[in-house]
Amino acid sequence: MEWITPVKPGFGGFDEPYERANVVFVGVPLDATSSYRSGYRFGPARIREASANLETYLTSAGLDVFERLNISDLGDLMVTPTDLRATGERISRSVQRITKDGKMPILLGGEHTLSYFAFQSFKDVFVVQLDAHRDLRDEYLGDKLCHATVMRRVLDHLPPERLLQVGIRSCSKEEAEFAREARIATYTSEQVIDDVPRIAAEARKLVGKARVYLTIDLDVLDPAFAPGVATPEPGGPSTVEILRLVRELGKLNISAFDVVELVPPHDDGTTAFAAAKIIYELLAAMASSPK
Repeated sequence: MEWITPVKPGFGGFDEPYERANVVFVGVPLDATSSYRSGYRFGPARIREASANLETYLTSAGLDVFERLNISDLGDLMVTPTDLRATGERISRSVQRITKDGKMPILLGGEHTLSYFAFQSFKDVFVVQLDAHRDLRDEYLGDKLCHATVMRRVLDHLPPERLLQVGIRSCSKEEAEFAREARIATYTSEQVIDDVPRIAAEARKLVGKARVYLTIDLDVLDPAFAPGVATPEPGGPSTVEILRLVRELGKLNISAFDVVELVPPHDDGTTAFAAAKIIYELLAAMASSPK
Protein backbone atom coordinates (compact mmCIF):
# COMPACT_ATOMS: atom_id res chain seq x y z
CA MET A 1 0.00 0.00 0.00
CA GLU A 2 1.69 3.15 -1.23
CA TRP A 3 0.41 5.30 1.66
CA ILE A 4 2.13 3.18 4.34
CA THR A 5 5.80 3.53 5.25
CA PRO A 6 7.47 0.23 6.30
CA VAL A 7 8.89 0.12 9.82
CA LYS A 8 11.40 -2.38 11.17
CA PRO A 9 11.17 -4.17 13.49
CA GLY A 10 7.42 -4.63 13.53
CA PHE A 11 5.21 -5.45 16.50
CA GLY A 12 6.89 -8.04 18.69
CA GLY A 13 9.98 -8.01 16.51
CA PHE A 14 8.44 -10.68 14.27
CA ASP A 15 7.15 -10.08 10.79
CA GLU A 16 5.48 -12.66 8.58
CA PRO A 17 5.03 -11.75 4.90
CA TYR A 18 1.72 -10.02 4.36
CA GLU A 19 0.51 -12.82 2.07
CA ARG A 20 0.81 -15.38 4.88
CA ALA A 21 -0.51 -13.19 7.67
CA ASN A 22 -3.91 -13.51 9.32
CA VAL A 23 -3.27 -10.54 11.66
CA VAL A 24 -1.91 -7.25 10.30
CA PHE A 25 -0.66 -4.24 12.29
CA VAL A 26 -0.71 -0.68 10.98
CA GLY A 27 0.60 2.29 12.92
CA VAL A 28 -1.50 5.45 12.69
CA PRO A 29 0.56 8.37 14.09
CA LEU A 30 -2.38 10.75 13.90
CA ASP A 31 -1.78 13.84 16.05
CA ALA A 32 -4.15 16.52 14.80
CA THR A 33 -6.82 17.46 17.37
CA SER A 34 -5.17 17.40 20.78
CA SER A 35 -6.81 19.71 23.31
CA TYR A 36 -4.32 19.11 26.14
CA ARG A 37 -1.28 16.87 25.71
CA SER A 38 0.13 16.31 22.24
CA GLY A 39 2.61 13.72 21.01
CA TYR A 40 0.28 10.96 19.82
CA ARG A 41 2.43 10.59 16.71
CA PHE A 42 5.14 8.85 18.71
CA GLY A 43 2.72 6.23 20.03
CA PRO A 44 3.04 3.45 17.44
CA ALA A 45 6.84 3.39 17.70
CA ARG A 46 6.80 3.19 21.51
CA ILE A 47 4.21 0.38 21.53
CA ARG A 48 6.32 -1.60 19.07
CA GLU A 49 9.44 -0.99 21.18
CA ALA A 50 7.69 -2.24 24.31
CA SER A 51 6.25 -5.26 22.49
CA ALA A 52 9.73 -6.41 21.51
CA ASN A 53 10.68 -6.53 25.19
CA LEU A 54 7.76 -8.66 26.41
CA GLU A 55 7.48 -12.44 26.22
CA THR A 56 5.26 -13.73 23.44
CA TYR A 57 4.24 -16.70 25.60
CA LEU A 58 1.15 -15.76 27.62
CA THR A 59 0.87 -17.66 30.89
CA SER A 60 -2.80 -16.71 31.15
CA ALA A 61 -3.58 -18.62 27.95
CA GLY A 62 -0.74 -21.14 27.99
CA LEU A 63 0.33 -20.36 24.44
CA ASP A 64 2.77 -18.38 22.33
CA VAL A 65 0.84 -16.00 20.10
CA PHE A 66 3.42 -16.18 17.32
CA GLU A 67 3.06 -19.95 17.17
CA ARG A 68 -0.72 -19.61 16.76
CA LEU A 69 -1.01 -16.52 14.58
CA ASN A 70 0.84 -15.31 11.49
CA ILE A 71 1.46 -11.66 12.26
CA SER A 72 2.58 -8.95 9.86
CA ASP A 73 3.30 -5.29 10.54
CA LEU A 74 2.98 -3.09 7.46
CA GLY A 75 4.42 -0.01 9.14
CA ASP A 76 3.04 3.49 9.66
CA LEU A 77 0.32 5.22 7.71
CA MET A 78 1.34 8.47 6.03
CA VAL A 79 -0.39 11.29 7.91
CA THR A 80 -1.20 14.70 6.47
CA PRO A 81 -1.15 16.93 9.59
CA THR A 82 -3.25 19.67 8.03
CA ASP A 83 -5.83 17.41 6.35
CA LEU A 84 -7.69 15.10 8.72
CA ARG A 85 -10.07 13.92 6.01
CA ALA A 86 -7.25 12.88 3.67
CA THR A 87 -5.60 10.95 6.46
CA GLY A 88 -8.97 9.43 7.36
CA GLU A 89 -9.42 8.24 3.79
CA ARG A 90 -6.06 6.44 4.00
CA ILE A 91 -7.09 4.82 7.28
CA SER A 92 -10.36 3.59 5.77
CA ARG A 93 -8.71 2.31 2.59
CA SER A 94 -6.03 0.46 4.57
CA VAL A 95 -8.56 -1.27 6.83
CA GLN A 96 -10.77 -2.13 3.86
CA ARG A 97 -7.85 -3.63 1.96
CA ILE A 98 -6.67 -5.74 4.90
CA THR A 99 -10.20 -6.93 5.64
CA LYS A 100 -10.90 -7.72 1.99
CA ASP A 101 -7.77 -9.88 1.97
CA GLY A 102 -9.26 -11.95 4.82
CA LYS A 103 -6.99 -10.61 7.54
CA MET A 104 -7.64 -8.85 10.85
CA PRO A 105 -6.44 -5.22 11.08
CA ILE A 106 -4.96 -3.93 14.33
CA LEU A 107 -4.30 -0.19 14.52
CA LEU A 108 -1.71 1.39 16.80
CA GLY A 109 -2.56 5.00 17.65
CA GLY A 110 -2.35 7.83 17.49
CA GLU A 111 -5.33 9.84 18.66
CA HIS A 112 -8.78 8.31 19.12
CA THR A 113 -10.21 10.08 16.07
CA LEU A 114 -8.74 7.30 13.92
CA SER A 115 -11.44 4.90 15.16
CA TYR A 116 -14.13 6.86 13.31
CA PHE A 117 -12.46 6.20 9.97
CA ALA A 118 -11.50 2.61 10.72
CA PHE A 119 -14.83 1.27 11.94
CA GLN A 120 -16.68 2.38 8.80
CA SER A 121 -15.05 -0.45 6.88
CA PHE A 122 -17.44 -2.88 8.58
CA LYS A 123 -21.17 -3.29 8.08
CA ASP A 124 -23.52 -4.22 10.93
CA VAL A 125 -20.66 -4.00 13.42
CA PHE A 126 -20.96 -3.67 17.21
CA VAL A 127 -18.53 -1.13 18.67
CA VAL A 128 -17.10 -1.92 22.09
CA GLN A 129 -15.23 1.04 23.62
CA LEU A 130 -12.90 0.86 26.63
CA ASP A 131 -12.42 4.44 27.75
CA ALA A 132 -12.51 6.80 30.72
CA HIS A 133 -14.51 9.28 28.61
CA ARG A 134 -17.69 8.96 26.59
CA ASP A 135 -16.37 11.05 23.63
CA LEU A 136 -20.00 11.85 22.78
CA ARG A 137 -19.88 15.62 22.43
CA ASP A 138 -21.45 16.84 19.21
CA GLU A 139 -18.80 19.54 18.95
CA TYR A 140 -15.69 20.41 20.94
CA LEU A 141 -13.69 23.64 20.67
CA GLY A 142 -15.34 24.24 17.30
CA ASP A 143 -14.56 20.79 15.91
CA LYS A 144 -17.27 18.36 14.85
CA LEU A 145 -14.69 15.58 14.42
CA CYS A 146 -11.97 15.24 17.03
CA HIS A 147 -10.84 13.01 19.89
CA ALA A 148 -13.67 14.33 22.12
CA THR A 149 -16.45 13.77 19.56
CA VAL A 150 -15.30 10.53 17.93
CA MET A 151 -18.02 8.26 19.32
CA ARG A 152 -20.74 10.81 18.54
CA ARG A 153 -19.56 10.73 14.93
CA VAL A 154 -19.56 6.92 15.05
CA LEU A 155 -23.23 7.15 16.06
CA ASP A 156 -23.91 9.16 12.90
CA HIS A 157 -23.54 5.79 11.18
CA LEU A 158 -24.44 3.31 13.90
CA PRO A 159 -27.59 2.84 16.01
CA PRO A 160 -26.88 3.56 19.70
CA GLU A 161 -27.87 0.04 20.75
CA ARG A 162 -24.77 -1.20 18.92
CA LEU A 163 -22.36 0.76 21.13
CA LEU A 164 -21.06 -0.51 24.47
CA GLN A 165 -18.96 1.84 26.63
CA VAL A 166 -16.83 0.33 29.40
CA GLY A 167 -14.72 2.07 32.06
CA ILE A 168 -16.53 5.42 31.84
CA ARG A 169 -15.94 7.90 34.66
CA SER A 170 -15.95 11.32 33.00
CA CYS A 171 -18.22 13.25 30.64
CA SER A 172 -20.01 16.54 30.18
CA LYS A 173 -23.65 17.10 31.19
CA GLU A 174 -24.57 17.13 27.49
CA GLU A 175 -22.93 13.74 26.98
CA ALA A 176 -24.61 12.25 30.05
CA GLU A 177 -28.03 13.40 28.85
CA PHE A 178 -27.40 12.15 25.31
CA ALA A 179 -26.23 8.74 26.54
CA ARG A 180 -29.24 8.43 28.85
CA GLU A 181 -31.73 9.38 26.14
CA ALA A 182 -30.07 7.11 23.58
CA ARG A 183 -29.90 4.29 26.16
CA ILE A 184 -26.27 3.56 25.42
CA ALA A 185 -25.10 0.48 27.31
CA THR A 186 -22.50 1.63 29.82
CA TYR A 187 -20.33 0.20 32.58
CA THR A 188 -18.46 2.61 34.82
CA SER A 189 -14.89 2.16 35.97
CA GLU A 190 -16.10 1.31 39.49
CA GLN A 191 -18.34 -1.43 38.13
CA VAL A 192 -15.37 -2.89 36.28
CA ILE A 193 -13.22 -2.72 39.40
CA ASP A 194 -15.92 -4.32 41.55
CA ASP A 195 -16.70 -7.30 39.31
CA VAL A 196 -14.76 -7.94 36.11
CA PRO A 197 -16.27 -11.43 35.52
CA ARG A 198 -19.84 -10.12 35.70
CA ILE A 199 -19.14 -7.19 33.38
CA ALA A 200 -17.41 -9.47 30.88
CA ALA A 201 -20.24 -12.01 30.96
CA GLU A 202 -22.90 -9.32 30.48
CA ALA A 203 -20.92 -7.74 27.65
CA ARG A 204 -20.64 -11.08 25.86
CA LYS A 205 -24.39 -11.62 26.28
CA LEU A 206 -25.20 -8.14 24.97
CA VAL A 207 -22.94 -8.41 21.93
CA GLY A 208 -23.72 -12.03 21.14
CA LYS A 209 -22.30 -13.25 17.83
CA ALA A 210 -22.18 -9.81 16.20
CA ARG A 211 -18.99 -8.69 14.52
CA VAL A 212 -17.11 -6.36 16.85
CA TYR A 213 -14.89 -3.36 16.39
CA LEU A 214 -13.02 -2.97 19.68
CA THR A 215 -11.42 0.36 20.52
CA ILE A 216 -9.19 0.74 23.57
CA ASP A 217 -8.33 4.22 24.79
CA LEU A 218 -5.44 3.75 27.20
CA ASP A 219 -6.89 6.35 29.56
CA VAL A 220 -9.38 3.66 30.60
CA LEU A 221 -6.57 2.71 32.98
CA ASP A 222 -6.04 4.72 36.13
CA PRO A 223 -3.19 7.25 35.67
CA ALA A 224 -1.18 5.32 38.27
CA PHE A 225 -0.93 2.54 35.68
CA ALA A 226 -1.02 4.65 32.50
CA PRO A 227 0.45 8.11 33.10
CA GLY A 228 1.33 8.71 29.45
CA VAL A 229 -2.08 9.46 27.98
CA ALA A 230 -3.56 12.60 26.50
CA THR A 231 -6.26 13.21 29.12
CA PRO A 232 -5.59 11.20 32.31
CA GLU A 233 -8.63 10.60 34.51
CA PRO A 234 -8.23 9.38 38.13
CA GLY A 235 -10.42 6.59 39.46
CA GLY A 236 -9.80 3.90 36.87
CA PRO A 237 -9.06 0.19 36.97
CA SER A 238 -5.60 -1.29 37.30
CA THR A 239 -3.63 -2.99 34.55
CA VAL A 240 -4.49 -6.39 36.03
CA GLU A 241 -8.21 -5.60 35.96
CA ILE A 242 -8.09 -4.46 32.34
CA LEU A 243 -6.05 -7.51 31.34
CA ARG A 244 -8.65 -9.75 32.95
CA LEU A 245 -11.35 -7.88 31.05
CA VAL A 246 -9.70 -8.06 27.63
CA ARG A 247 -9.04 -11.78 28.04
CA GLU A 248 -12.80 -12.21 28.19
CA LEU A 249 -13.59 -9.67 25.47
CA GLY A 250 -11.14 -11.51 23.23
CA LYS A 251 -13.73 -14.28 23.05
CA LEU A 252 -16.06 -11.97 21.10
CA ASN A 253 -16.24 -12.06 17.32
CA ILE A 254 -13.67 -9.31 16.89
CA SER A 255 -13.11 -8.14 13.31
CA ALA A 256 -10.60 -5.39 14.17
CA PHE A 257 -9.30 -3.42 17.12
CA ASP A 258 -7.26 -0.37 17.90
CA VAL A 259 -5.21 0.85 20.87
CA VAL A 260 -5.05 4.63 21.05
CA GLU A 261 -4.12 7.80 22.98
CA LEU A 262 -0.58 6.94 24.08
CA VAL A 263 1.46 10.16 24.44
CA PRO A 264 5.11 9.11 24.86
CA PRO A 265 6.48 12.56 25.85
CA HIS A 266 4.46 12.16 29.07
CA ASP A 267 5.26 8.47 29.59
CA ASP A 268 8.06 6.73 31.43
CA GLY A 269 7.41 3.53 29.46
CA THR A 270 4.70 2.29 31.82
CA THR A 271 1.82 3.09 29.47
CA ALA A 272 3.57 1.75 26.36
CA PHE A 273 4.24 -1.57 28.08
CA ALA A 274 0.64 -1.72 29.30
CA ALA A 275 -0.52 -1.17 25.71
CA ALA A 276 1.71 -3.92 24.35
CA LYS A 277 0.63 -6.33 27.08
CA ILE A 278 -3.05 -5.62 26.41
CA ILE A 279 -2.50 -6.42 22.73
CA TYR A 280 -0.69 -9.68 23.53
CA GLU A 281 -3.48 -10.75 25.88
CA LEU A 282 -6.11 -9.98 23.25
CA LEU A 283 -4.21 -11.91 20.59
CA ALA A 284 -3.82 -14.89 22.92
CA ALA A 285 -7.51 -14.84 23.81
CA MET A 286 -8.53 -14.69 20.18
CA ALA A 287 -6.07 -17.43 19.20
CA SER A 288 -7.41 -19.80 21.85
CA SER A 289 -11.12 -19.00 21.47
CA PRO A 290 -13.27 -20.98 19.02
CA LYS A 291 -15.39 -18.63 16.92
